[in-house]
Amino acid sequence: MARHALVLTLGTSTARLRVCQDRRMLVRERPVVIAVCGCPGAGKTTIASATAGRFGIPFLTRDEIKTGLGLSSASVAEDGRVRLDRDFHVAGGPVSRRAEAVMVDAIRLLAASGVSFVVESSVLSRELLGVLLACDTRVLAVHVVAQEAVIGRRLGARAAEGGAIDQQLLSLFQRGKMKRSIFEPPEGVDAVVEIDTSDDEAPAIETIVAAVVALLGPSRTGGGSLPIEPATNHRPEPAGNWRPGQSVESLRLS
Repeated sequence: MARHALVLTLGTSTARLRVCQDRRMLVRERPVVIAVCGCPGAGKTTIASATAGRFGIPFLTRDEIKTGLGLSSASVAEDGRVRLDRDFHVAGGPVSRRAEAVMVDAIRLLAASGVSFVVESSVLSRELLGVLLACDTRVLAVHVVAQEAVIGRRLGARAAEGGAIDQQLLSLFQRGKMKRSIFEPPEGVDAVVEIDTSDDEAPAIETIVAAVVALLGPSRTGGGSLPIEPATNHRPEPAGNWRPGQSVESLRLS
């Protein structure tokens, strides 16, 4: 597959953009899907949420779908706290696999309906990509990375809060089971942007915006423009004790 690389430097951060020319088509109303992937702790959810907010488009994440599945089968303990099934707390377990299947179904519906959106998942699976290509979407893969020491620190901070899944992820990371190459986007996407969040600064998504504009092609007269500021009707940016790389909050009440 023919590719060429363009390195864009924005402030203190550097992002790499690769555009795959062979799948470009001048067709109207082809959805643009921004697929954010990367190692747990790299900062995927932060980048994905900021990108969706900038464009004012839907944001799908497996973490939230999994939490929704967990709540559907939850019970209430005698002390009034919510108890999630034991399988919910298994990283990569049956609830995680079901959440992946639900997300793929949701992606298929949105893409087939002509809706552009952001999707976040650690790995951009062949199944997920196959659905997007079958719907003739323009796929921008955003690979979020960070230095190993930074990821280890972030995962350690989460695990210290007592989450069973976070503790499992930290153990896998410490045993070298979460190499960066595992989370790299597969061949077949239209473009790839790599974002390094090691500096722990607020997410800089200008490179992603520029890549989306490139995929959309030359501007056409008579149309509107995408918002350059976060849409007011979208979810608010993380606040309070937010930390870069923080995953979507899950129901961790035991």
